[in-house]
Amino acid sequence: MSSLADFQFSDAPMATDRTAGFHYISERGEVFQAKDGTWLLTSPEAVRFAHRNPEIFSSAKAFGGTGLPVPLIPVAVDPPDHVKYRRILDPMLAPRVINAMEDELRAQVRELVEAFASTGSCDIVADIAKLYPTQVFLTLIGLPLEDRDDLIRWVETMNENSITGTDEPTPIVVEAAMSLFGYIQQAIDAKRGQTGEDMLSRILSFTGEDAWTNEEVVGLCILFTVAGLDTVTGAIGFTMLHLAQNPELRRQMLADPELIGPVIEEVLRLEPPAPTTPRVTTQEVEVCGVTIPANSPVMLCLATANRGGDRELPDDIDAEHGERGHATFGGGIHRCLGSHLARRELRLVVEEFHKLIPDYEVAPGVQPKVVWPSSTLHLESLPLIFPPAGSKQ
Repeated sequence: MSSLADFQFSDAPMATDRTAGFHYISERGEVFQAKDGTWLLTSPEAVRFAHRNPEIFSSAKAFGGTGLPVPLIPVAVDPPDHVKYRRILDPMLAPRVINAMEDELRAQVRELVEAFASTGSCDIVADIAKLYPTQVFLTLIGLPLEDRDDLIRWVETMNENSITGTDEPTPIVVEAAMSLFGYIQQAIDAKRGQTGEDMLSRILSFTGEDAWTNEEVVGLCILFTVAGLDTVTGAIGFTMLHLAQNPELRRQMLADPELIGPVIEEVLRLEPPAPTTPRVTTQEVEVCGVTIPANSPVMLCLATANRGGDRELPDDIDAEHGERGHATFGGGIHRCLGSHLARRELRLVVEEFHKLIPDYEVAPGVQPKVVWPSSTLHLESLPLIFPPAGSKQ
């Protein structure tokens, strides 16, 4: 099947059950065209093909609806120009760099947990998942943590009111985008000419042929906010939801901390906060036996690819095989720039939360839901109850 005239991605029953939602998409076929003209690639084979052929599946053409006057660096840059940015940026977010930040990042999440640990309840989304990724971003680029709440508001507005990168942005998205743009530009102007070890200061220190234009620096910072904050918010919420709903898995993980990494990888596989990523074809191409015309909008369905293949229980957490990998961070030349940082944030949240609160559950009567439709998936809220830290259990 190559065309489904009535299929709409936003109709997927995603709010309360991502398994049902992703099955709703994948059962339509490996490659098919939806009602709005977008082609969806759903299988591991189809998604891998697109990742391996970035010259055919353009990322630059797909990211035009941000409402910003700058390109999102480097995701909105196709080869061969793309490589010059990754050559500079990849080392700046390498594990050794994240290691050097760990003590400060751990202290930040510990402070967030300590704020509610003695109360017996919290909302993971409001109290950690929305706050922590933005604090990490501000730390990474050397800006004050006091700016956190403004960034959260702008990014939420942009992500929750734009569905694909090919749509024209709505007025509310444009307003939020321009506020974010103005903030980033002001920060760059303030840092220019100063010395510092943060990522933004280092990029601004480049001179000669290595120097970045103002638009390139702004585009990088904007990408980090729109692609790196809401997604980690989603991943934190989903990780804690699965652990809250599966006390046996939680006990196994606490008894063997080596399971923390595999459990996180499995949640990332099952619950990708960015379930799709857009592309536009530069030429006619055949994918899994289906011909897609040139200049067609395409959605790579990372979430359905994650549940495809030969896994025995593709819809369940399988910590014993958490090393098998997934497409949540993308693939090929556009593989997520901040994947190492995102994984470290998730691990630090899990470790610090469970040091003070090892036993907890979803508050009675609550059915956690995701914001849907949205360009990224995250829980609206996740109320938990637990014995207050320090109390006799």
